[in-house]
Order: sequence, then structure tokens, then C-alpha cells
Amino acid sequence: MKRRLHWFLVLLLAGGSLSAHVGSPNVTLQGMAGPYRLLVEIAPPDVIPGTAVVTVFLQNAGDARIYTRPIYFFSGQHGAPPPDQLQPVQGQPGQYKGIVWMMDNGSSSVQLTVTGSLGRGEMIVPVVAVSTAQKQLPPAVGYSLAILGAILFILMVTIIGASVSEGITRKGEVLPAARRRSRTIAIGAAALFFCLLAYGGKTWWENSERKYRRFMFKPMHASYRLDQEDGRNVLLLTIDTLNEQRKGSLSYIVPDHGKLMHLFLMRMPAMDAFAHLHPARLDSATYKSLLPPLPKGKYLAFADIVYNSGFTETMKDTFTLTQNLRDSLHKMDPDDTYAFALPDNMVDNPFRGDENAIVCGKPGSGVTMKDGSVMIMDGAPSTAFESGVLYTLRFSVYGPDKRPAGLSPYLGMMGHAAIVRDDGSTYVHLHPVGTYSMAAQQDLRQRLDEKEPTYRSPDRVAFRDSVDRLMRMLQSLTDSQRNTYLIKEMNMPMASGPGMDGMTGMNEGNVVTFPYTFPQPGMYRIWVMVKRDRQILTAAFDRLVK
Repeated sequence: MKRRLHWFLVLLLAGGSLSAHVGSPNVTLQGMAGPYRLLVEIAPPDVIPGTAVVTVFLQNAGDARIYTRPIYFFSGQHGAPPPDQLQPVQGQPGQYKGIVWMMDNGSSSVQLTVTGSLGRGEMIVPVVAVSTAQKQLPPAVGYSLAILGAILFILMVTIIGASVSEGITRKGEVLPAARRRSRTIAIGAAALFFCLLAYGGKTWWENSERKYRRFMFKPMHASYRLDQEDGRNVLLLTIDTLNEQRKGSLSYIVPDHGKLMHLFLMRMPAMDAFAHLHPARLDSATYKSLLPPLPKGKYLAFADIVYNSGFTETMKDTFTLTQNLRDSLHKMDPDDTYAFALPDNMVDNPFRGDENAIVCGKPGSGVTMKDGSVMIMDGAPSTAFESGVLYTLRFSVYGPDKRPAGLSPYLGMMGHAAIVRDDGSTYVHLHPVGTYSMAAQQDLRQRLDEKEPTYRSPDRVAFRDSVDRLMRMLQSLTDSQRNTYLIKEMNMPMASGPGMDGMTGMNEGNVVTFPYTFPQPGMYRIWVMVKRDRQILTAAFDRLVK
């Protein structure tokens, strides 16, 4: 138990790029598999068991062989099948594609093994495998099966009846009365048997359907309440513990980038007011945050959490502010931020003149942020993105002097992004390395080395207390110390250079990138957060997806 708790203490601070989402199921990852640089996209199935589609882009080698297999968290490599080889995509050099079967609900992963001229490399891609849909049988197929079943029923009872009558009577011989009675009895018995068999099959199917419905993924929800505390706007978030699927897992929530929860707020329907907050935990189901000076209105709230198994979840809810909030002096967390996005054609806007107000960037235009620096979205289509296509979203930052502006790590990464469809049906929290959970990645690597075939959870009280102690330790660090610690725990490459403080090799000067696939057509708002000169800067871009 002590060894396991030690591992989880290490894991707590590894909490990496969250794969939390709403309506955006694909997992993307860009990173290294030994000497090979890979860009990976995995489309998990919506029904378990089911097949996940794996697409790999080999970015720094001409040719290689790539093998893949699924690994389930609770059984580790003991329950994993032999690897299958991904096949090269014709006409697409460096692209490989294939499928893997996901047989169990829960925290899973896809293991990629690459061999080629550069040697051998391995990568673990965490995947949350859950049943989110129930397939419907097409009516035409149902009618066809019913007709075929009726024909099969008639044929079977007829054959059984004939086997005790005509089947044992010589040709030309009159069928005796005894055999006619035997035929009648045999047909009746066969009909009764097959009716009971059909009823038993129906009962089995209904029981299986009830079990499937019971274990279908049901997102957790939370209620929100606004209070006043010493002139501060306090937001209390209470998770609904009536959810039987994961209420026992709330004690096993681990930090992601040093935060137990990432809470994104957006005022609807205009999505003009935005906040990225990090509530503090009061107990297993209750979290507390201070609100910035947000305007009254209805808000969409996306609360992202990660469990110790690597299972990630977003709780999507709404709440209403009945009055404009005024307090802007207090923060629950120094990494909290907020901004107001103004449409570029709206002159009369209540946020205009606020230092946190920005004008949304359209194709061909940049966004001037509160310190006077400008963020530009590079390389985006001039008209619209295409849904279902993997893009690398690229953003460049320039100072007020129009020169490239050096960026500092923000929560252990060079940038964070929140992408939301204008109706709230799609949401994702992105980082430069992708949408996967690095906490899950490290935990699954650990599971590969363990000999026990079955995972055993640590004591929940001891685990929760250890997390709270680690959170207090993190809060006692300076911003530079905390970023250095997080980057090291996430196994990011260290580097040195002007403005980098020796912290991370992820720094690309003034550029930050995010791999992402837009899941459906519509209008999307892209919120991008970076840090420069100890200030958290936010930009917003509106983009059409067809």
C-alpha cells in the first residue's frame, strides 16, 4: 500500500493535458515515441465493445512499422491482446491507419510501438472508453429478421413433425393414425420448445439491454450557488452525489496542471463573457471559487476533473447571475483569468473600455490583448475549417512594438485553449501536446510494470488527504517554482535561454499550437490563454466550420 500511495503522490502532480470534452470525443496527441515524432488521432467508439480508429502521422522518418494494441487500466498488460500492425495509407506518405477493439468500459489506452531506421520507440495514448449511445435496429432489418425467423420456425417444426411420421414411412404407404398423432404431438412439442427458447432469448436480451443502459456513461452534474462573503462573490459548486456510477470516485480526483478542477464559464448566447477559474475543494463533492466582475445573464459552466485512473470528465451545467458583479480585487487562485469578447461590428457594448475587453479576431485580423500585445491565428483557412479533419491550430503573439513576444509557461504549458460551439453542444479544453491526459499516460505506464493482474484502489480517505497536502504544498511555491515542478513531473524537456528561465523545451518563441479536429459544422469561438510578463492574456477568435 505504501508503494502504491507513493506512486499516486507522484501521479498527482503529473496531471497533464486534460482530455475533457463535451461532444468532442477524438483524442489527439503530438509527442515522441523514442526517436520518432508522432501526431496521433484516435476516434473512440460510442458503443463498448467497439472499434477505435487510430490514425498516426510519422513526422520525422521516411518509413517505419507501427504496431498497436489496447490496454485496459484495471487489468494492465495481463489483459491486453497481441499487437496489430497499422497499415500505411496509400498516397499519404507517413500516414498510418487501423483499428483496435475496445472491449471494456473505463480508462483505457492505445499502446503504439514504432520500429524503423531510427530504432524503436513506444507511446501510450490514454483513451476514455465508454458507451455513450444505444444503437437502433433499422426497421427494414427488423422486419426482415422477423420474416426470416417465422420461416425458420415453420421449417423447424415441420421438419421435426415429418421426422416422426412421413420420414419413417415407406413411399406409397398410407400414414398410420398412430404416426399422424405422433406428428401432431411432435409439432406441438417443437412449437412449445421454440416458443420457450424465443421467450428465453427475449428475456436474456432485455436483461442485457437493462444492464447496458445501467452502465451507459451518464455525465455527472453540479449545482451552483452564489454567496457574498466579506464583499466577495463566492461561487459554491456542489457535485450531484446521487449519480451511482462514479460517486465513490470523487475522493480519487487528482490535480491537472496542479489544479483539482478547471472551471470555464461563458455567458450565453453571445459567449461574450468568459472566465477560467480553479475552484478549491471543501469536501469530496463541494468546491469553492471567487467570481470576477461578470455581467448578469445565463452562463454555461464546464467543470473539468480527472480521476486517479486517468478517467477524465466534464460536468456541463448552467446557472444565472441576476445582477452585475462588481468585485475585481479578489481571486481564489492566482491563475484565474477572465475576459470580455466584443464583436468587431458592435460599437455600443457595455464592456467597451474595460481593460479585459478584447475584439474577436476574424480571418485576416489579430486580437489586441489587455497589455497591448497582439495574437494572430496563422495558417487558418480563409473561409472555413472542415469538420472531421485534424488541424494544427497555430497562434503567434507580437508585442506592442510589433516584434515577436516571448511567452512564459502558464500552468506548466505554453498555452491553454477552450473551444466552444455557439450552441454549447461542443466544448474541449486543449493544450499544445493535445487533448490526452498525461496523468492517465503515466498511470498506465506504471500499470504495464506491475505484476498484479487486478488493480486495487488505495484507501480513499488517505488518498484524498494526501492530495490536499500536495495542493497546499503547490500553493506555497512561487509561480516560477510551480511551473518548474509541473514541467519536470510531466516529463517535458528542460531547456535554457533568454526569457525561458531554464524551464521548458516546449517554448517556440512567440508561437503556441494546438492539434484539434472539429467534430461537427457550426460557428466556434476559440479562447486562447497565454502568459507574458507575469500577466495571463486572453484572445478570442470566431471561426466557421463546414
